[in-house]
Amino acid sequence: MLRLILILILLITLPDGYIYWMYLRTQPALWRLALLLLPTLGALVCFGLFACRVQVPGLLQITFALLLCIAVPKITFMVADLVGRGAVALHLGCQIWTTRIAFFLAMAMAGAQLYGTLWGWRRLQVNPMEIQIKGLPKGFEGYRIVQISDLHLGSYAGHTDFVAQMVDSVNRQQPDLIVFTGDLVNTTADEAAPFVETLARLRAKDGVLAILGNHDYMTYASVHAPLERATLRRNLLRMEREMGWDVMHNRHRTLQRGGDTLYVAGVENISRPPFPSYGNLDKALAGIPSNGCTLLLSHDPGHWRRDIVGLRPQVALMLSGHTHALQLQIGGFSPARWMMPEWGGLYREGKQQLYVSTGIGGSIPYRLGAWPQIEVITLRGR
Repeated sequence: MLRLILILILLITLPDGYIYWMYLRTQPALWRLALLLLPTLGALVCFGLFACRVQVPGLLQITFALLLCIAVPKITFMVADLVGRGAVALHLGCQIWTTRIAFFLAMAMAGAQLYGTLWGWRRLQVNPMEIQIKGLPKGFEGYRIVQISDLHLGSYAGHTDFVAQMVDSVNRQQPDLIVFTGDLVNTTADEAAPFVETLARLRAKDGVLAILGNHDYMTYASVHAPLERATLRRNLLRMEREMGWDVMHNRHRTLQRGGDTLYVAGVENISRPPFPSYGNLDKALAGIPSNGCTLLLSHDPGHWRRDIVGLRPQVALMLSGHTHALQLQIGGFSPARWMMPEWGGLYREGKQQLYVSTGIGGSIPYRLGAWPQIEVITLRGR
């Protein structure tokens, strides 16, 4: 953690040092220096308060807005300007044009980050798809599942309009089943309270099944005592029950269509450090026959390759979230792939499949390219 903090501080301050040394040190106007340094100082103060877990409403959002809209464009300018200077040194070009290009790229980056911060996180998408499952019971041909994931309700500051829009979009799909694959809140159960009535409007023929994500265990809350965190978790589970959601704590449900059976299992979060791991897959799958067609809800997609592929043949499809695609995606690329081999979309190994939703929300209200997604999955046999 200390190393990460030091890297972030370096990324925040290094571009200012570069810009000052290259362009401002010979300039007498102090207002230019102030314009350069004040946003950085603000970002450092906010980042320091956040690192110390000071509870200030909107602090996380302000911190990352400054990082994204100020620090990232400055880094862009520094890198582009250095590349331009290298090109000038090699080819004896005109330095003024490379500086202008670097400035233009920095402004374009600032505009993109501003869009992602102010509007991108509201750009809700409905993503319809068909997933073919070998051995799917015939009664479930065309079965429609809506997957929603990673709402992170604390990022909406109690305002329900966007979540209400999401609920209406889900209900318009007329799904057979709705599944929520974890991370309802950011840090504390209280964040969910303003949204209980809104989320209770979700409707599906077979109801709403949900699991917990890493944030739902309150490991990011300001409280440290295990008993306090347990109380917060109970409060969150109580609100999910009030919404009519069936929280799958290491168990499964049996769905029937005529004489055909489909199993839906859900586990508590199973991850590797630093994320918490509480799930019990054996308990969730107990009683399901080895040839029973099973859908598994598990928040962290890393669980699929570790414990499912080749080991649990009854799990035909696992649905996950967790990654958010780092809330940044350009075409088919996201920097999330540098951290997680399965970060978004459909993956297949033999007869087993994994679908990773890039989710709807995030710890900060920001999305660029990785727009908030409602997944509408239609099951097909093969």
